[in-house]
Amino acid sequence: MVDPDEQSAVDQVPPQENAPSQKSGMHQVWMLAISLSILQIGFGIVTPIFPFYIVELRVGATELGVLAASFALTRIILAGPLGGLSDRVGRKKVLLAALAGFAVSNLIYAYANSIIVMIFARALEGGISAGFYPAANAFVSDMTTPENRGSAMGYLSMGNMVGFVVGPSLGGVLAEFLGIRLPFVIAAAASLATLIILNLIVHEPDRQTVRSEFERQRVPVRDIFSQNAKAYSALGITMFANMFAIGILEVAFMLDSVQRYAFSPLEIGAFFGVLGVIVIIGNIAFGRISDRIGRKWLITIGSLVAALALYFFMIASGVMSFYLAGAFLGVAISMRGPTIQAMVADLSDARAYGSVMGTFGAISNSAYVVGPILGGVLFDTSGDSISALGLTVVVSVASAVVAGVGLPSYRPSASLSEDETQ
Repeated sequence: MVDPDEQSAVDQVPPQENAPSQKSGMHQVWMLAISLSILQIGFGIVTPIFPFYIVELRVGATELGVLAASFALTRIILAGPLGGLSDRVGRKKVLLAALAGFAVSNLIYAYANSIIVMIFARALEGGISAGFYPAANAFVSDMTTPENRGSAMGYLSMGNMVGFVVGPSLGGVLAEFLGIRLPFVIAAAASLATLIILNLIVHEPDRQTVRSEFERQRVPVRDIFSQNAKAYSALGITMFANMFAIGILEVAFMLDSVQRYAFSPLEIGAFFGVLGVIVIIGNIAFGRISDRIGRKWLITIGSLVAALALYFFMIASGVMSFYLAGAFLGVAISMRGPTIQAMVADLSDARAYGSVMGTFGAISNSAYVVGPILGGVLFDTSGDSISALGLTVVVSVASAVVAGVGLPSYRPSASLSEDETQ
C-alpha cells in the first residue's frame, strides 16, 4: 500500500495552463513523425546490406550478431540518462544532438574496412543516438492525453515504419546497382536532412513551468515503478520479447535467406517493404482501437500472432511463404508496438516520462543485444535459422501469458484508479 503523502506527491502534475491543446499537440506529433520517417529511411537503407557486408569482410554470423548488438549495448547504457536529460533540458535539444551523432557515426563506418572498425562505429552510433527514441516518445506523451495517446503513438510508429518500408527497399536497389558502400553515405545525409527539418518544424512546448516543477518536486523513477510493479514488469517482458524476435530475424534469418535461399538485395528489400506496409496500416488502426477498448488484450493477442508468424518463418521454403510470414509479423508488431508505448505513458507520472521511456528503451535494447548475438551463435552452430526461430516462438508465447496475467484492464478514456492499475 502506498503512503498517502507519497501518493499525493506523485499525483501532483505541473500546472496545465501551458499545456498544448489536443489539436496543436497532434500537429506536433505529425511533424515529429515526418522527421522520424526521414531518419528511419537513413537507418533502414543499410538493413539489406549487412549480410553481404559480412560476406565481403569474410566473417561469420556471430560477428554479424556482435555488430548488431553493439549498437543496442551502448543505447542500454545511455538511453535512461538521456531520457532523463530530456526531462530537464527539453526534448528538442536531445533529438537534434542525437541526429547529428547519427550522421557522424554513419560516415565513419561507411568507409570501414574491418569488422572491428564496423563494430566500433556501430557502437558509437548507438551511444550517440540513444536519446532520440525516448525523447520522441516522451515528446508525444507531453503533447497528448490518455484519450488520444494510442492514436498519437500510432502516428509516431507510422512515421517510423514509412522509413522502414522505403529505407530497405531503397537500400536494396542501391546495393544492387551501386555497391554496398554508398548507402551508408546516403544514410548520413538523410540524418542531417532530418536534423534541419526537425529544427524548423518541431517546436519545444513551453517547459519553464515543467522544469521548475521538476526541480521542486522531482519524482524518482523507482517510486513510479513501485506503484505498478506488476504491470511495468509485464510490459517490460513483452517489450523484450518483441525486440528479441526482431534481433533474431535480422541476423539468423537474414543470413539464411542469403546463404541458403540465395535472396538478392532487391528481394530482401521487398520483404521489408511488405512487412512495413502492413505495420503502417496496422499502427493507426490498432492505436485507435487501443484508445477505445483498452491496451491489454491487443498486447496479449499480438504476442500470440507473433509466435504464429515466427513459426511460419520456420517452415517457409520460398519467397512467397517468407512474405506471408512477414505479413503476419507485421500485424503482430503493429498490435504490440504503439500499444505498449501508450500503456507505459498511461501508467507514468507526467514529470518523468523521459526517464520512464528511457528505462523501457534500455529494456528494448537489451533484447536487441541478446537476440542478434544468440541468433548468430545458433546459426553458426546449426548452419540455419531453424533453432533460433524456434526459440523466438517459445519466448513470444511466454510473453503472451505474462501479458494476459500481469497487465491491467482499463479504458484509456477513464481515470486510472488504484484498483485498475494494481
